[in-house]
Amino acid sequence: MNSSPLLARWLLVLRSLVPAATLLLAVALVGLPYGIPYLSTVTPFFALIVVYYWSIHRPEQLPAAAIFAAGVLQDLITGGPPGSVALLLLLAHALVVSQRRILLGQSYLVEWAGLLLVAVGAGVVGWLVACVYNTALFVPWHFLVQALLSVALYPITTWALAPAARAARAAEPA
Repeated sequence: MNSSPLLARWLLVLRSLVPAATLLLAVALVGLPYGIPYLSTVTPFFALIVVYYWSIHRPEQLPAAAIFAAGVLQDLITGGPPGSVALLLLLAHALVVSQRRILLGQSYLVEWAGLLLVAVGAGVVGWLVACVYNTALFVPWHFLVQALLSVALYPITTWALAPAARAARAAEPA
């Protein structure tokens, strides 16, 4: 197919935006009502799942500015402490990128276990930030359940993100 260089360049740009677009979609999911009995106030940390996935598979296509903006947007949607989600996502991104070589060479179960560690760590930090921000000591079960829900949804999320990862990979120059 003979496509114009301008069209090819636009397609390259659009494909490189796939990780940031999936992160924005994950943030948008937070605002949806789920109606899960006994868990109506707890939602999975979709943005953390997406940041974890892209930090392993395509970290160069998910810039820190996009992660920060998505975190602030999630804080605005949920009414959380300003910047707290941005902080958690940036810390998770930095941690995962620093361990990327180890995670890439392992099985999917090791990658999944890595998310468990990151999600529980993010839950603990989120709980501490919430306690300090509100000057009150909260029971941390909400943050733990959120971490476990996020880990439980990782296989479904990776299945959904795999085509997006292929599209993002196609954005790399040959």
